[in-house]
Amino acid sequence: MPARRPSRPSRKPHARQNRRRKSAPVQKPKPPEPTVRLAVLELLERYQSTGTLVRDQLKTSKLPAELLSQAAHWTERLIQRRRTIEAVLAECVKRPADQVELRLRLILLTGANELLFGPESSFHAAISETVNLCRLVGKPEWTGFVNGVLRGVQRLLTDQEQSEPGSNAYPLEEGRYRKINQDLFPDPTRHLQSYLTVAFSLPDAAIREWSKRYAPDVLWQLCWASLQGTPLHVRINRLATTVEEWLEKCAAAQLDVTRIDNSTSVRVNQKIRISELPGYESGEFVVQDLTATAAAAMLNPYPGSRVLDLCAGPGTKTTQLAELMLDRGNLIACEVSESRLNQISENCERLGLTCISPLLIDRQEPQIEGEPFDAILVDAPCSNTGVLGKRPEARWRYSIKELHELNEIQMRLLDTAARLLAPEGQLVYSTCSIEPKENEQLIERWLEQHPDFQVVDSKAMLPDGCQDGGYCVRLEMRPEDENGSDTV
Repeated sequence: MPARRPSRPSRKPHARQNRRRKSAPVQKPKPPEPTVRLAVLELLERYQSTGTLVRDQLKTSKLPAELLSQAAHWTERLIQRRRTIEAVLAECVKRPADQVELRLRLILLTGANELLFGPESSFHAAISETVNLCRLVGKPEWTGFVNGVLRGVQRLLTDQEQSEPGSNAYPLEEGRYRKINQDLFPDPTRHLQSYLTVAFSLPDAAIREWSKRYAPDVLWQLCWASLQGTPLHVRINRLATTVEEWLEKCAAAQLDVTRIDNSTSVRVNQKIRISELPGYESGEFVVQDLTATAAAAMLNPYPGSRVLDLCAGPGTKTTQLAELMLDRGNLIACEVSESRLNQISENCERLGLTCISPLLIDRQEPQIEGEPFDAILVDAPCSNTGVLGKRPEARWRYSIKELHELNEIQMRLLDTAARLLAPEGQLVYSTCSIEPKENEQLIERWLEQHPDFQVVDSKAMLPDGCQDGGYCVRLEMRPEDENGSDTV
C-alpha cells in the first residue's frame, strides 16, 4: 500500500479572520438634480396633499431661485387650466382612471400643460424632459407610457389659431383659440355652458350661476377674465411723494407708465420687478389693483379718527386708510393669521406709517377693546370670483355649499363691526367676489336683522381684463327719528 502523506498541522485561525468583516456603509441615493419640471411636480404634489397655495410654498421652498419663477408660473397655469388639460388627456390615456396612480397622473398633466400652452418649438423638450422626469422620481417603468400619451397629445395639436371658439378649439389668451385635430369639446353654439366649463376650465356651478344673471357677451367676458391677470397697478403713497414726482422718476428711467384719471393709481405698461420701480425701498408706492382701492376710498376716514380694519392682512387697504388719515389717529389692523399680521407690520415699516396698530384676534370671538370706532372696514373672506385670473386655485373652491359657509362668516363679521361702531360712524363692507349671495343679497339679509342701519353708497364691478371684479357698500346708522326711538 502506498504510504499515506502526513497530514499538515492545522493552522490557528488568524485573529483578523475571526473578526467580523464590517459591511460598507449603505449610501443613500443622491437626490435628483432639480429641474423645472421636477419643481412643478413637487409644487403640485404639496398643493394636492395639503392645499398649500403655490405662492405660499415659494416662501419656504428650498428650490434654486432660478427655477422657482418659471416653475411657479407653470404650476399655477396647470391648476388654472386643469379641466381643459384633462379633457385632452382623456382622449390619449387608454387606461381606466383608477389604474393611473396620482403621481403618474400629475406627471402627465405636467407634460400636457406644456404642450397645450407652450410654443410649438418646445414640444420636443416638453416630451423628452417629462419622460426623463419619470426617471428622476425613480419610476423608469413609466417612461414608455408617458412618452406614448404625450406623443398622442402632440398629434392632436395644430399650429393654427383662430378668433372664434369651436368644438375643436380651446382658448389661449387675448381672444385667441388654438385649433386641434378632433372635436374634443362641446359645441359652443349648441351647448355654451358645457363648452365654457371645459374649455375655460371652470366649475359647473360657477357657469350655471353666472348664466342665470348675465347675457352671453358678459358671460364670455367673465370667462376670459378668469384666465388672465390684470395689468400691474400701483398706488402712490402721497405721504412719501406726489404722483407727479413719481411719474417724473419713471420718465427719467424710461419706464412706460400711465396715470389713471386724476387718482393716485398708476398702471405699469411693461414687465418689471416691483423692487425695480422708483421709490420701492423708500415706500413711495404699493401694488394695488384699481378695484381694490374702492373700499378704502368709500370709507374715507378723516385724520385723527379711530378706525378699525377688521380683516386687514396683508395690509394693502390698511395702508391706504392710513394715508387717507394722513397717518394721524388710531388705526387698529386685525388679523387671525400671525404670518399675515407680520406682513402688515412689514408694509407699515416700508411705507413709513406709524398710526397702524396690528392686532391678532380670535376668528370666532374677536376681543377688540377701547372706545367705539368712527370708521370700520370689513374686507370679508369670500369666493374670490372677481379675481380668478390672479388666484388660479380659487375656482376649485367654488360651490353653493362654500358660499353658504362664507355667508355665515360674512354675517358674523358685520355683526361684530356693528357692535363696535360709534353712533355717527361709517361702515364699509367689501369683497373681491361678483356673487350677489356674498354682496347685495347678503347686505339685504343683514339689514333685515339690523333695521337701524341703511345703505349710503354701493359699487359693484365685474372683471374685464383691465381691473378686477369686486363689491363695496357703505352703511351707517339711521337717524333716531327714522328708527322711531324718539316718536311718541
